[in-house]
Amino acid sequence: MPFDLIPLAILLAIAPGYVAIYFATLGRTGRALTPDLQFVLQSLVVSAAILAAVGPFAFADLWPHRNDLQDYAWSVAAWLVGIVVMLPYVAGRAVRGAGQLVDRHREAWWARVVRFAVPGSPPPTIWDWAVTTNTMEDRFLVIEYRDGHCIAGAHGTPGVSISSPEEHGIFLAVEWTCDESGLIDRVQNSGGVLVPITDEIRCIHLYQPGQGGPHEDRDQDRSSGRGEGSHAAQEPASQGPAASAGTATAAKE
Repeated sequence: MPFDLIPLAILLAIAPGYVAIYFATLGRTGRALTPDLQFVLQSLVVSAAILAAVGPFAFADLWPHRNDLQDYAWSVAAWLVGIVVMLPYVAGRAVRGAGQLVDRHREAWWARVVRFAVPGSPPPTIWDWAVTTNTMEDRFLVIEYRDGHCIAGAHGTPGVSISSPEEHGIFLAVEWTCDESGLIDRVQNSGGVLVPITDEIRCIHLYQPGQGGPHEDRDQDRSSGRGEGSHAAQEPASQGPAASAGTATAAKE
């Protein structure tokens, strides 16, 4: 092989595996794809599997015309596009769809068999674990920063939390004001609050619905002063603070 064709040959050897892995992991929680030796080896293995599956058909179609391939340029191009782009794309999307199907039916016997045969990678951070297991769903969150200030709000539909490989973040659909003493009141006319999850966050407190707020005594005193019932204890999780006897805390890695 001419020396100037070697880079092209390497690219064609890696490309099918890269395309398949990219579409298989697109939108899934996990570590970002990095161009390191491990990823190159994974791409080569996947490329070899794709070539082993479709190569014999391409060989059977093109070998009889090996001496005049210039007359079958469209066939050569079709096989090249199919092997390098189309088949890896379809395979990647199929693997991604299969993974989503297994996640939706985790208790089914066939899903347990698939998870046993193909163990999933552990979440890269505790935040990713909380997002993928819906630990924060329908909870009231108090996000505590290292400098002492807090952001509070209810997380649930239409709230959204973003996990790896994208930058971590959360949308709290209902926002509450708070200070160093605890919660103050719900922010009126608020469309929610967007919170990037950075290293400045010390921890995130999760409170369960219907058990009183994170500073229940203060909330009750304030509510009784207005002649109202306990504001925190009566509101659903999607609107007001709620706490269990214990506090679950998710510290960001």
